[in-house]
Amino acid sequence: MPNRRTILVTSVAAGLSSLVLRIASGRDLLLNIGNQKLYLETLGESGPTVVFEAGLGNDSTTWRSVVGPIATFAKAVLYDRPGLGKSLPMLNTRSPVMADQIATSLHALLNVAGIAPPYILVGHSRGGLYVQMFARKYPKKVSGVVLLDSSSTDAPNELKTRARLEPGTAAYLEQEGIPESNRQVVAAGPFPDVPLEVIAATDHGPFYKEWEPTLMRLQQRLATLSPQSTFMVADGSGHDVQIDRPETVIDAVRRVATNR
Repeated sequence: MPNRRTILVTSVAAGLSSLVLRIASGRDLLLNIGNQKLYLETLGESGPTVVFEAGLGNDSTTWRSVVGPIATFAKAVLYDRPGLGKSLPMLNTRSPVMADQIATSLHALLNVAGIAPPYILVGHSRGGLYVQMFARKYPKKVSGVVLLDSSSTDAPNELKTRARLEPGTAAYLEQEGIPESNRQVVAAGPFPDVPLEVIAATDHGPFYKEWEPTLMRLQQRLATLSPQSTFMVADGSGHDVQIDRPETVIDAVRRVATNR
């Protein structure tokens, strides 16, 4: 029988910044994956491996509010997609970037870095779509998934980013790849029966105000991907839940890590 829970998160835990962290010294790597050099960083000494996937146009620094505390109970893996953060510029600046390409590249990166499965995948926004692809493509290598206000294959075109993206940039090429990325995720096979945490934001700004009910329904639908799901509403949070409600994200990852 499905084991789904719904949680309403209404407040920010005080004192998060005062946590005393005992984090192992991390390592920084620049690895060659298919002629593209990608930046990877690891933190933490023990526990399950948690792999973070940032949203459209974001690099690994988007996780700075959550990765430290998570690295006290897990091995955290951060990386930058091509053309973002500390990874080298994209070699191909003409072709759209799609979900299968991202998932395949991440899988290769983890292998080259010697980071063994299983993985807990944490994806924000467009990164959430990419971890859905990874989980469907490599189901036996995934032990859990956390989706933070994730993109959905069912989202209407009106919900695409309002930002003006520069042609040839990583964000622009990923945006151009959305239609095919959605098709790839749908065709990739079933989502694995693993613990799944879905966290929904409630404040996407004035332009999306009339779309808030639709956005919430899309998040609720994502929570049906696995029978082992928990659906949480980060009340008052903007789209960047990992920044606005870091403690909510940390707790969600901890639940998946401890499988409870």
